[in-house]
Amino acid sequence: MAKRNSFLMYFSFLITGCCFLLANLVGQDADLPKEPFLRGKVLLERGKHAEAKTIFDTLLKAEPKRTELLYYRGVALLGLANPDQAWADFTRTTELEPGYAMGLVGQAQVWVKRKQYDKAMNLLNDVLKSDGKLAAAYFQKGIVLGWQKKTADAIQAFQKCLEMEPTHAQAHYQIGLAYNQQKRKDMSIRHLEKFLALSPLAPEAEQVRSFLNNLRR
Repeated sequence: MAKRNSFLMYFSFLITGCCFLLANLVGQDADLPKEPFLRGKVLLERGKHAEAKTIFDTLLKAEPKRTELLYYRGVALLGLANPDQAWADFTRTTELEPGYAMGLVGQAQVWVKRKQYDKAMNLLNDVLKSDGKLAAAYFQKGIVLGWQKKTADAIQAFQKCLEMEPTHAQAHYQIGLAYNQQKRKDMSIRHLEKFLALSPLAPEAEQVRSFLNNLRR
């Protein structure tokens, strides 16, 4: 009898745990937009690149020449460590729409992945000469400058990005890390808290929460 009760308690605990885990997973996706394009973009923000790529693959079957779909599929491919196919998608956008700024920004992202920082910077500077208000270009410029150990310049680039797009979650994340490198604790906390407010389900979120707890001590 004791053995049976012990088994039933274990089984009940196991079922409860599984239900809690399932509810948590469902809850994470419950707020996803129903519209496929927006859903794909949110999945990218949450680091779910494979799911996002599947959505953009499907959309591109119906609209194979839609540049923004190609761009976002390229971003998903980069997240899946496939820079060659990402480059093909980004290049295709510029063939369909010569000078397409986001396609060029995507190509710069590939150069960053390949650690070709000078090529990335040259491309981004060209983009900003044509469109000095493109937040994505300033963001990628900040990324390049960060890799080049130019923290102060990277902060300026992220600031410009946030001037153009105050809700750019990743810019808040990156500038928060950059401020921490400069020992500017208050500014780091401010931007990392804003990042969590904007993107609580981002793949970096749990690490940022832990990091903030240490910063506040």
